[in-house]
Amino acid sequence: MSESRPDVRNSDIGRAYTELARITRRASIRARGSESILSVVDQSLVDFVVQHPGCMAIDIARYLRLNRSTISRQLSGLLAAGLVRTTDGGTGNAKPLEVTDEGRAALERSVQLHRDALDERLASWSDDDIALLAGLLERLGAADEAGLPLPGRTSP
Repeated sequence: MSESRPDVRNSDIGRAYTELARITRRASIRARGSESILSVVDQSLVDFVVQHPGCMAIDIARYLRLNRSTISRQLSGLLAAGLVRTTDGGTGNAKPLEVTDEGRAALERSVQLHRDALDERLASWSDDDIALLAGLLERLGAADEAGLPLPGRTSP
């Protein structure tokens, strides 16, 4: 096993951050290129509701660590566009959310656009390299999500 070198580790973390930020920025630009594609923010919100049917705006706000009013503004656009809808239940203004068929279709189009772009960029990579990348990103994602408050899961 090699000895840990903080300067190299710090440099490598910086490189990883820079590349993840660039990839995210490019995805955002790609989404702006088509009116039929959800913005990165809208895609994230619709996907959250797909993954957590019955969640409420407060659940999304807690998960994303944003003010509830910020999420409410974003959701109002998705509600007006018919991509999500409220369901019975909840109290006062706190209503459970679900994705509409139109929302699922919009999410699928957006995901497909980004998957096609990724597939194009990985075309020359070996299957082993793609598997390694996927595994490492899953590991990073799991570490990132471990402490986030999800509907039905109490905060740590």
